[in-house]
Amino acid sequence: MNRTKAVEVAAELFLRQGYSYVSMDEVVRTSGVSKSNIYYHFKNKEELLQAVVQYWITQYESQLYLLLSQHERGVEERIYSFISMLSAGIEARNYEGSCPFITLYMQTPASAPGVKDSISRFFREMQPMVEKLLQQGLDRGEFRKEIEPQSASALFIAALEGSLVLAETARDTSVIEHSVRTFCQMLR
Repeated sequence: MNRTKAVEVAAELFLRQGYSYVSMDEVVRTSGVSKSNIYYHFKNKEELLQAVVQYWITQYESQLYLLLSQHERGVEERIYSFISMLSAGIEARNYEGSCPFITLYMQTPASAPGVKDSISRFFREMQPMVEKLLQQGLDRGEFRKEIEPQSASALFIAALEGSLVLAETARDTSVIEHSVRTFCQMLR
């Protein structure tokens, strides 16, 4: 419970203030978890950052697995519900760290190469998941037969990540929706 609370608070602080500007003492103060308890779970801030990255990976992967399993819904409908979830999270964070992975990747110090490796692995593993989702759309006849799921999934992820950054700079999540709707139109 204390570990989870510390990770959730650190996740918010790192995105809002920047990893290098958040001290372990601030995580202690904001989370209400004792310093000894935090250091019991994390020997240093880099370990806490790794736990934060894993927290975000778990959040996103659970949503992606859910989308893959909802065979009764159309693929576009599932994609739009995922985008709605992303947009709601961005708005709840007041447009800070629209893509937690890119934000944290850029902030990761050289002393924590494992964090960057985890983020890179997440993106490598995300592509086959999106590819499966797009294949479901092909199998259901939702998308043109000429679509190559592997290439389309790479393009989708790149477009999504770009639109997340643009949404943060414009403080407008409709950028994400527009990008995804255009992508889906191109698939039909």
